Amino acid sequence: MNDPSNPVPFQNQEPGLKEIILKARDYGIVLWKGKLLILILAILFGGLFFFRVYLKHPTYGATLTFALNEGEGGLSGAGGFLGQFGLGGSAGKVSQDKIVELSKSMRIVNQALFEKATIDDKEDFLANHILLIYELNKKWAKNNPPFEQFRFTHDSFPAFTLEENSTLKGIYGFTVGGMKPGLVTCGYNTESTIFSMTSNTENEELSLALTESIFHHLSSFYIQQSSDKQKQTYDLVKAKADSIYRQWASSEYSVSNMEESEGALWAPSDRTRRTIKTKQSGMYALAYSEAIRNLEVADFAVKNSTPFIREIDRPFSPLYPQSPSKVKQILLGLFLGLFIGSAWLLGKKIILDAINS
Repeated sequence: MNDPSNPVPFQNQEPGLKEIILKARDYGIVLWKGKLLILILAILFGGLFFFRVYLKHPTYGATLTFALNEGEGGLSGAGGFLGQFGLGGSAGKVSQDKIVELSKSMRIVNQALFEKATIDDKEDFLANHILLIYELNKKWAKNNPPFEQFRFTHDSFPAFTLEENSTLKGIYGFTVGGMKPGLVTCGYNTESTIFSMTSNTENEELSLALTESIFHHLSSFYIQQSSDKQKQTYDLVKAKADSIYRQWASSEYSVSNMEESEGALWAPSDRTRRTIKTKQSGMYALAYSEAIRNLEVADFAVKNSTPFIREIDRPFSPLYPQSPSKVKQILLGLFLGLFIGSAWLLGKKIILDAINS
């Protein structure tokens, strides 16, 4: 009797290796017998991928690169002064992700879509150009036939009808993408933090106009919302300085009026009032000089903290058409056909072997 603790001799493992070799040979025979099916599927998928590229319109990519620069919030004196109003502090690190998200926000994109541009010798809203070039109105008219003639006639968002709002949402989704890639993309290099915005459309003029319009609205909005806090502080300081100036001017006029009546006989109480007014005027003058200094500090903080977006490379005509490589698509189709055909034949054999065993 064999001791179960003894190792299994090497020759007892040979049938396993032999079985693997036989299985591989069987699979090879199955693939060889089904070579006609595999070849047909490879040619079929290769042809499908070729015609898909052949029928697809070429696109024109308009890429604009830009850099973002934010101020550091001014001098330390400015930060201390602004802190008195609870509005001080230096600007934080540039948020690259914030710029990317803003570039595809409805606020920015919808405003850009209602800029007018001349495309194919016709001036119209970019939203209408996208409707016509991509025939979106015809596609959407399958569920609503009258929609085939739809066009935007104004850019007053609050006055939009339900149909106009629905169409705008559709064009917005088509532009920024979702489940499928959109017309416009925005990203940045993590090392250089240089941004790039690209519009890929089937019309060269549309690509150029769409990129420039979205960049313009993105830049304006970001600069405005980033500097609003400092501008509010400046307005607050200016209002205080103007108030002190009015009080100072009123005191000066009062003292002047009293001095004009100096020739008359003054009572002691009149001299006291004159002395008080004179000292009060001096206090207002001192307060006003301090207010002017603070106003200059606040003005410096506004200018120093206002970010700006600087263009690096702007796209310009002519743009060259881009389309997927036909050779790569054919090879991809061939390999896909080979894989599907082989998987079908081998899967069928494995299932039959399992049933027979």
